[in-house]
Amino acid sequence: MTARKPSSAPDRAATEAALMLPRPPGVVRRWWSRHPWTADSLIAAGYLLVALSVSTVEWFDVDLAAQPGRIALAVAIVGVTTLAVLLRRRRPLAMAVLVIVVGLVSVAQTVGVDAFAVPILLYSVAVYRTVALGWQAFAAAAIVAVLAPFLPWAAPHAPGEPQQTIISVVLFALFGLLIGINVGNRKRYVEALVDRAAQLARERDQQAQLAAVAERTRIAREMHDIVSHSLTVIVALSEGALATKDPTASRSAMTAVTDAARSSLVDMRRMLGVLRETGSAPLAPQPDAASIPALVETFRGLGLPVALTASGPSTDDPSILLAVHRITQEALTNALRYSERPKRVDVVITTDDEHLELIVENDGSIPDAPSLGAGQGLLGLRERVAFQGGQVTAGAVGDRLWRVHAVLPLEPRPTRTSPPTTEPRGTTP
Repeated sequence: MTARKPSSAPDRAATEAALMLPRPPGVVRRWWSRHPWTADSLIAAGYLLVALSVSTVEWFDVDLAAQPGRIALAVAIVGVTTLAVLLRRRRPLAMAVLVIVVGLVSVAQTVGVDAFAVPILLYSVAVYRTVALGWQAFAAAAIVAVLAPFLPWAAPHAPGEPQQTIISVVLFALFGLLIGINVGNRKRYVEALVDRAAQLARERDQQAQLAAVAERTRIAREMHDIVSHSLTVIVALSEGALATKDPTASRSAMTAVTDAARSSLVDMRRMLGVLRETGSAPLAPQPDAASIPALVETFRGLGLPVALTASGPSTDDPSILLAVHRITQEALTNALRYSERPKRVDVVITTDDEHLELIVENDGSIPDAPSLGAGQGLLGLRERVAFQGGQVTAGAVGDRLWRVHAVLPLEPRPTRTSPPTTEPRGTTP
C-alpha cells in the first residue's frame, strides 16, 4: 500500500460540493473535519491535562527531595509529547519516532507520563500514513518497552514492575493502533470513492466535449456537402443560361437554378432546425439505392458526361448508402468545378458479400490547378469513410485522370446475386 498525501479539508469539501455528494452525518464530525488545527489543539490540551494529572499523582508517592531532577524530566517529557500530539496530523511518522525515543527515557526512569502519547501517535500513523508503517511503529514501541527497563542506566525498579510496564505499554499501543487501522481504512476507502467519483465526472465531461466536437464536425461536413453541391449546380446552370441565346433554354436553366436554390434552402433550414433543437425540423429520408442514379442524372443535366456502372448484390444499409451518396456527390461536384472539358466521368460501384467499392474518375483533371476551396470536402470524405471502417483515396492518375477510390466494408449477410447493370452515357438511369 502506497502512502497518500492527506488532502486538505477545503479541497475535499470543494470536491464533494462539485460532485454533489450527500452531506456527511454528524454536526460535530463535520466541524471536526473542517477545523483540523482547532481539533488537534483541543486534543493536545486534553492530553496535557491528563499527563500533568498523572504526573501529579505519581509525585505524591516519590521523595522529590531525593530526586530533584525528576520533576524537570517529567515536565520536559510532557512538553515534548504534547508538541508531538499537536503536530501528529502534519508529521505523524516523525512525531511517532520522537515519542518512542522519549518513551525510552520515560520507561527507563519510571516517569511514565507518555503512556497516552504512544497510542495516540500510533493511531495517527495508521490513519494519516499507512497500516504497514503503523505496524512498524508499533514494533519499535514494543521493542523500546521491552529493552528500556533493563538498560544499564535505567532507574531501579520494584520486583515485577518492568513486566507490568511492558504489558501496559504494549496493550495501550496495540489498542491505539487497531483503532487507527479501522479509522484509517475507512478514511482511505471514502477518499478512494470520492476520487473515483471525481474521475468519472471528469471522464463524463470529456466524453461530452468529445461528443460535442464530433457532432460539430458531422454538422460541418453535412453543411459543406449541402452548400458546396448546391452552389456548384447553381453556378453551372447560371453560366449555361448566360452563354445560351435560346430564351427557352435560358428559362429552363434559370428554373433549374431556382429549384436547386430552393432545395438547398430547405436543407439548410432543416440543418439549422437540428442545431437549434427546436424539435420542429422536418426529417428528410435517407438516401436509398435509387438516389445515386438520380444524383448522376442531375449532373448529367448540367453537361457533365457521367456514366454509372453498378455490379454485384445491392445493399440496403442506410449508413453505407448515405456514405456512397455523399462520396459520389462530392466527387462529381469537384469534377464539375475543377475539370476542363472532360470527355468521360465514370462512377463505378462494385459490391460483393464483404465490401462495396466505389470509383469516380474523370479525364478532365488539370495538373497543378489551384484549389478554390479549403479542402474540407475531401477531409469530410475521409472522416465519413473512416467512421464506416473503410478507406478512401483521391488524387491524380497520369496527366488528365482524377480518381476517387473508396472501399467500404459490409455486414456479413447471405449471398445474393443480381446481374450487373451498366448505364450508358446520356441515358436516363
